[in-house]
Amino acid sequence: MKRTFCWILILGFLIPSGMVGCAKKEKETKIGAIMPLTGDNAVYGDALKKGMDLAIEEINSEGGIEGNKLSVLFEDSQAEPQKGVSAFNKLTKVDRVSMIIGAMFSAVTLAIAPVAEREKIVLLSPTSSAVDITNAGDYIFRIYPSDAYDGLFLADFAVNNFKAKTASILYIQVASVSAIVKVFEERFEEYGGIILVKESYAEGAKDFRTQLIKIKQSNPDIIFLPGYLREMAIQLTQSKELGIKKPVLSISTFYDSKIFDLAKDAAEGVIFSTPFFDPEGKNPVVRQFVDNFSKKYGEKPNIWSGYGYDATKISALAIQKGSLQSDRIKEELYKIKDFPGVTGMTSFDKNGDVLKQLRVLKAVDKTFISY
Repeated sequence: MKRTFCWILILGFLIPSGMVGCAKKEKETKIGAIMPLTGDNAVYGDALKKGMDLAIEEINSEGGIEGNKLSVLFEDSQAEPQKGVSAFNKLTKVDRVSMIIGAMFSAVTLAIAPVAEREKIVLLSPTSSAVDITNAGDYIFRIYPSDAYDGLFLADFAVNNFKAKTASILYIQVASVSAIVKVFEERFEEYGGIILVKESYAEGAKDFRTQLIKIKQSNPDIIFLPGYLREMAIQLTQSKELGIKKPVLSISTFYDSKIFDLAKDAAEGVIFSTPFFDPEGKNPVVRQFVDNFSKKYGEKPNIWSGYGYDATKISALAIQKGSLQSDRIKEELYKIKDFPGVTGMTSFDKNGDVLKQLRVLKAVDKTFISY
């Protein structure tokens, strides 16, 4: 026994350390991410994650962050506030991350924000737009414009481009969309416009004929239809069945080619606002992103993939300059000015908000063109 033990010790000294036990682990820089990966809204989370995964791959191929591999731990919110908070607690208490990209939906972000602020964890939302996020805290950031800007922009567009004096609205009952509707309504009425019908519905609803008949009978100049993809597709299909032929305005959640599979030709002619992202444009940063994305996934990226890509690149930049200490990351994010992302130039104001150029697109022949 003694002789055998001695030989084990001798061999332990002679064999190279890399051959004994586990190989030396590659150093990692870990951050978290919260988004809907399952459920009805997984279509948005999937697109966002694809953009993030591409950015992670590029960052690591270029040496990572100060030589460390960037690792993003993804958690599923299912677009539900409580599940988002649980995901946050898991990432911070178990995985010990100091920065999280998320959440996608405003209601989830607003549920997480007070906890993130209290724990001093940086929360960078790639797509949340609710007005209340502006004052959510010093550690709360977003790279997607506030609903206040979207609502004003669309009301101005309706009046200036359609000469609209009346409007009817059908919208989903979620915080971000309700805020857009509120700002749109106030601005439209400032112009002397009249809201004839204002109807809302819960997420997951499938029959909108009662609301749509009211809208048809009101005979508005325009119909404002902000919501999520699946419900909007049903509304457009049922509107066509009811013979409604008024101009339809919507928001950036419409900007997904899946709408043509869901609504078929009922989606034709819908006009919507969206932050600037042009996969067909000539900007070299965007062109490289589109080419790399298409090679990796066999499809073109949508706006959500673009925001996932930018959020990851911006996070890596802040960490590289400020280390993994949350207060340092926060300080570096505030310093970012005119970051040249695929979704446009990104700068943060004193509230962690961003202002980006909006544009108007129209659904024509199963594609989106500039209006």
